Amino acid sequence: MSEPINRLPITHIIQKIGAIEKHTEHYDTDMVLYDDRITIDHESFVIEKVFDVSYRYQEGEIGFFYLHTSQGVRTFYIKTDPSDFITSFRTVERK
Repeated sequence: MSEPINRLPITHIIQKIGAIEKHTEHYDTDMVLYDDRITIDHESFVIEKVFDVSYRYQEGEIGFFYLHTSQGVRTFYIKTDPSDFITSFRTVERK
C-alpha cells in the first residue's frame, strides 16, 4: 500500500431525529490523498474518476469542499484552508 501524500481534515454533520427531539452529531475524520486514490473512512475514489476539486472557505467559519467525481459531486465540511491539499491533488490528477 502506498504512503499518503496529503490529508485534509473534514467534518461529518449528521442530523438524527428521535421520538421527541432532533439533534446534530459531528465527527471529524480525514480525506486522505494517495497517488492513485482519495479515501474517506471506508470509501475510496480512484484518481482517474476524480475530475476536479473545489471549495468555499472563509477563515473562522465552516466551509465546503467539493469532490467532483464520475458519480457526481460530493460535498464535505471543512474547518481549515484546503489549498495545500488541492496543490497536492494537482500533482497526481490525471486528465
